[in-house]
Amino acid sequence: MARLFFLLSGEHETLPAAELKAILEAEGCPYKVLERLDQVLRIEADPTCVEAIQKRAALTRLCGLELYICEAEPSEAVKALRLTGLNEVLKSGESFAVRVKHVKGHAQQVDGMALERKLGEIILSMVVNAKVNLQNPQKTFAGILTDNKLVFGLKLADVPPKSFMERRPKKKPFFHPSSMPPKLARCMVNLARPKAGSLVFDPFCGTGSILIEAALMGCRILGMDIQRRMARGSLKNFKHFGIEPEGII
Repeated sequence: MARLFFLLSGEHETLPAAELKAILEAEGCPYKVLERLDQVLRIEADPTCVEAIQKRAALTRLCGLELYICEAEPSEAVKALRLTGLNEVLKSGESFAVRVKHVKGHAQQVDGMALERKLGEIILSMVVNAKVNLQNPQKTFAGILTDNKLVFGLKLADVPPKSFMERRPKKKPFFHPSSMPPKLARCMVNLARPKAGSLVFDPFCGTGSILIEAALMGCRILGMDIQRRMARGSLKNFKHFGIEPEGII
């Protein structure tokens, strides 16, 4: 078990954290919530769970291995960094970069770029032959300034946008103005906690938004709609994305 942190999208007050926890539960990953900050969730879990988050999540942006959390003051950040076991995550000769992000308007008194430089200098002094590479680093350290705290650690994964833009309702062969956006549909599937290979049934499938996201996560899908036109339309959309449903009623 390790301390992990996740930068959430902030698109909704509760859905991003709820989705993340649902994914962990669906994948059978034990976890303990340590703290909920603005757009950041800190947990204790096995780092291997990050792979599932990266593949499935719609509303998570970054996953990291937490090295420390401190007050959002440069002096405190430097002091805390000196106490970490950096050699466990950055080996001699490896290249790195430091990125600091403000969440919303938090900790505006802290100059993010200046803090990046200062922390980078400390890392260089602590790890033999470490090198700064801002373009293509082997390791990236991420600092998140939120709720007057700095959460700092090794970035384990960015969570890709999963081509949601390509699956917008108007991009599909069959369109209806009531279609659910793919990002929300993906979140809804995750909240239902299915595993890959399990059957997802949508009794009001409409244009198929929820079932498309479930299928792209490796689930088997079955849909139903009271309107025959919608059922036929959803089949067009499934075919467009190369999806074969178990059936449409």
